[in-house]
Amino acid sequence: YGTGAVMAVPAHDKRDFAFTEKYDIPVKEVISPDGKEHVLEDAYVEHGTMINSGRFNGLSSKEGIKALSKFAKEHGFGGKKISYRFRDWLISRQRYWGAPIPIVQCKKCGIVPVPENELPVLLPEIEDFHPTGTGRSPLAKVEDFVNTKCPKCGSSAQRETDTMDGFACSSWYFLRFPNPNSSKAAFDKEKIKYWLPVDLYIGGAEHAVMHLLYARFWTKVMYDERLIEFDEPFKVLKNQGMMLSYDNQKMSKSKGNVITPDSVVEKFGADVLRAYILFMGPFDQEVKWEQKGIKGVSRFINRVWEIVLEFKSHDKNGSIEDKKKHKTLNMWIHKTIKRFTFDIERLQFNTAIAALMEYINYLYETKKDKEVTSSKLWTEALETLIRLLSPVTPFLSEELWHVIGHEHSIHSQTWLEYNEDAIKVDEVEIVVQINGKIKSRLQISANLNEEEIKKLVFADQHIKEIIANKTIRKIFVVPGKLVNIVI
Repeated sequence: YGTGAVMAVPAHDKRDFAFTEKYDIPVKEVISPDGKEHVLEDAYVEHGTMINSGRFNGLSSKEGIKALSKFAKEHGFGGKKISYRFRDWLISRQRYWGAPIPIVQCKKCGIVPVPENELPVLLPEIEDFHPTGTGRSPLAKVEDFVNTKCPKCGSSAQRETDTMDGFACSSWYFLRFPNPNSSKAAFDKEKIKYWLPVDLYIGGAEHAVMHLLYARFWTKVMYDERLIEFDEPFKVLKNQGMMLSYDNQKMSKSKGNVITPDSVVEKFGADVLRAYILFMGPFDQEVKWEQKGIKGVSRFINRVWEIVLEFKSHDKNGSIEDKKKHKTLNMWIHKTIKRFTFDIERLQFNTAIAALMEYINYLYETKKDKEVTSSKLWTEALETLIRLLSPVTPFLSEELWHVIGHEHSIHSQTWLEYNEDAIKVDEVEIVVQINGKIKSRLQISANLNEEEIKKLVFADQHIKEIIANKTIRKIFVVPGKLVNIVI
């Protein structure tokens, strides 16, 4: 039986019993989980239960690997070992784009590196960079680039015409970002120290095997050489999920199921497309394109547009005399800022947009009240809506920001802060259920404990009538939300 680490001899194998006799493994014993005799014609190498293996019979593959490894180590003929294989990486490419390899071929001196004071070697600007058909790079036909002098002996020599693989550059490009215009060095150590390592890296899962792996290798080499002060390039990695087409398959031209952004933008606009992609589902999970979904987001964006335009010309200097109305609107403003900020910072875009949808539903319910809509607080409520939407729908938000009277760009504003005290509420509405069905709603103090909530529920006349002469089996209380009485 093969466990992946050690293989025991099948019972019918008579070739050599030296090993099994020495270590007291009775190979003729054949035991399986069903109690029947089994003769293996070939070694079984999948996961399963060990048979024909003496004292190790009945062990699972996982247990067997550990037990056999321990047994081999104790008796001095083996043990457990993890082996890694690292493949060679050929970074040369026969194409125009890519960094030229700074090597000169000299008939006298052989392979000679380009001196440091002549770096970097720049690509010549050429019009025709098609493959030559000879197996050599397009650079090979640029004589002014190819023909040079040997840095070592000064005789005629030729430059290397292969360029480096794109991964050679993408393995360290982030080190160049803090000082992209530096001509004296690849990067400035002090600026690198200030800006890096990268706080957050977002990419597809397919990057993990190649780009991210190579980036780590290059970073660790540069760390060992004391060129940088960190040995991991990225603090946090987030992989976005894949978007499937309407047929539950990956979008592909060959399958004819590709949805092009241009066609969607032409019909719904760029902002609606952005908002829908963010709203489709959790950032890191697979999502499916739904035409009815984008229509729903389009309706939401239109509602934002309409409610802002409807009140842009109203008096904005009024106040809300009703303290309860003022407190409720203020609570919604700060509650939405808190929820949206929390979700955005954690890349939970779908729930962030859901919070704005709830917010605008509340604004539409409230807009009938003239006292509220003519107040400064209502203007603040609409401005909050637009500012929170600005990362999601940048063009719409910029337009509406100017529509309501602002001159400077919305994208130059500081981020909104929320007031925790404003979010606290004195009263909440709780749902009262009987056997899971809603039977009543109560306005109660937000500070009540479970026992106090139960007293108020049982004091409700409608609930009293329903549970009269009934046996109460259990009561579930979710403070601030619901009470469910099981009868």
